Formats: sequence, structure tokens, C-alpha cells
Amino acid sequence: MPMNGMRVAFLCSADSFRGSAVSLLHLAQGLASRSAAVRILTGSDEVAGPLRAEGVDVAQLDLSSTSWRTARALRAELAAFDAEVLIVDRPRDLRLGLLATVGSKVALVNRYNSHAPRPPRDFLSRLAYRFRVCDTIFLTHEMARQVLARAPWMRRAAHRVIPEGVCDHQFRPDAREAAAFRARHGLGDEPFLLAVGALTREKRGEFLIDAVRSVPDAPTLVFCGEGPLQESLAAQAELLGVKVCFLGLLPRAKLRGAYSAAAVLVHACAVETFGLSVLEAMACGCAVVGARAGGLLEVVGSDGTAGLLVDADDPGGMALAVNSLLVDAELAGRVRTAARQRAQSRFALSRMSEGYERAVLGAWMLPLYS
Repeated sequence: MPMNGMRVAFLCSADSFRGSAVSLLHLAQGLASRSAAVRILTGSDEVAGPLRAEGVDVAQLDLSSTSWRTARALRAELAAFDAEVLIVDRPRDLRLGLLATVGSKVALVNRYNSHAPRPPRDFLSRLAYRFRVCDTIFLTHEMARQVLARAPWMRRAAHRVIPEGVCDHQFRPDAREAAAFRARHGLGDEPFLLAVGALTREKRGEFLIDAVRSVPDAPTLVFCGEGPLQESLAAQAELLGVKVCFLGLLPRAKLRGAYSAAAVLVHACAVETFGLSVLEAMACGCAVVGARAGGLLEVVGSDGTAGLLVDADDPGGMALAVNSLLVDAELAGRVRTAARQRAQSRFALSRMSEGYERAVLGAWMLPLYS
């Protein structure tokens, strides 16, 4: 059954254009290409601006609290858009979505985009699954298994796994962009390691610096991201004698050059819901060394062909894995080729869009009694 103008709203409480906001951009574009009308509801100027620049329909409202006032404002936005389906992706958004859709014909879909395998057990979340949620979408099979084992009451709704997707046109090996990236940031011709993500505790930049100091003739570690820990990370690197470079939050259009130029992408987050930056790097043919935890187990795989995963608390293991890719050109070449093939075959953006199309149609056709 085609979407034929079906009206789908996404509630996005992210405060920056990273991770979930980028994913919602992909979903909005994918569903729009399938003849759906899509609107993203956000409270952040930093999210709204890039989305509008990409041609996405955006409405802004105050999402600073989960209150009846906020729920009424959201309900009014949904009515103005004539929404038929609302997709939420944070626990607080699920509660707000419940309050805003109760008594309406808007179908509620919960995209479980949280690194916590133990979901909230509050009254409103349980009530949402008792009366409103039509479908739960998980990003990985492992997360689905863990969450449903801990919260069997979530099985009242249908559930499915739809991984993130990557745009092969945007993220692909690009020697010209790689050279431009190196020249722009004064990186010369020497190999460098790349870390893409917020400079926050959960991304574990301090672990990366600790690991890199044990790599023989360690190359520069380039951080692409911003956050409150930049000063402390710089101080740690200086103390340990690790060469680092902080480039801030790069425009997405520049990331292809970063991934294509890097010798290795290093990723230490042990609670990654999925790992979109890792998937983007793989699509660009970049070798990856990451933590053996969270979403990377399914993004990279655990057999070592498309990337190397190490214990999350073993900086020495990460140093050995990085060094093996730096000194063994044949191994690095095999990993880069396999990484790109895995990204293309398993995580195509079209597959993600098709999965959400089925989920939206299923939610819309499911009778709601509320």
C-alpha cells in the first residue's frame, strides 16, 4: 500500500545537529521520497536550521518541560499538520507523545533511541504501551533483546529492528576531498587517527588519548566534535605527550573528506545506541577500531573483517589494533574494502526508509482504541 500523502510527524528533543537529529533528517527525506508529508517538531534552533537548509518541513515549539502546557502545544501542532502518525525517539518524548495524542486518532510509534537497556518504568511510559504505542522500532537486534527481556510489558505493541542507514552518494571514498581536508587543516601527508563525536564523558576521549600514547610513533589524533571536555582532553594529551588536534563540529559536507583522509577511525564509546559516525566512516572506506560494546557489535561486526573491536576497558588492546592497521598495509586494505562493502550491503539508506514506510503504514492501519 503506497503512502500517498500520509502525514508523519517526528518529535525531536535533541539540542544539536548530531546523532538522532541527523537520523531524522534521513528519515524525513526517505519518507518524503515515498510520497509522505513529513514534519519535524523540535525546540532547538541548532536542529531546526540545518533541517530547513535541507528542505525539511520544521515546526518549533518549547520542549523544555514535559508538562500539560507543552503537551497542549504539541497537540495543537499535530492538529495543524493533520498528523496521522507521530514518531518519538526519547523516553521523555514518549511521555509527551502520550499526553499529546490521548483521545486522538494519531498513531504513536516509539523509536527506542536510547543506550539504556533498562527502559523507564514510570507510570506514563507504561500507560503509553497500554493504550497508545502501536510499534517499537529498535536500532539493533541486541538492544531489542535486552530491552524486551527487561520490560516485557513493551511487548504489548509490535516491535521490529530497523538499523540506521548511510547515504552512499554523500559518504564514499573521495581522494580529492581527502586532500582538501588535509590541506585545510594543515595535516600534511602523515597518517592521522580520527575521532568523530561530542567531547563528552560517554564518548571517552580520555580513553582514546590513553590508548594512542601506547602506539609506536603515534600519529596525530584529530577530534571532530565539540563539548565541555576539550580543555581537559588537551591537558591530558599534553601531559602524556600525545599529539592532538581539535577541529570542532564539522559541517556534514566536510566529513567525507575527514573519513577518506584518516588512516583509522577510533571510537571508544561503550554505550553507543548505534554508531552513525562509525557507519559513515566505513562507507568512506575508512578502517575502524572501536569498543566491543553497544551498537558497534552489529555495525562493524565481531569477526574482524570490516573493522577491529577491542575490549571497552583495554586501551592497550586498542593501541595494538591501531598499530596493526598502521604497519600492515595489506590488512588495512582488506579492512577498508570489507568496511565499505558491509556499509553498502547492510546499511543502505533505502533499506532504512523502506523499513519505516512499513512501520508507519502498519501503525496507521492498526485500529486504536483510546
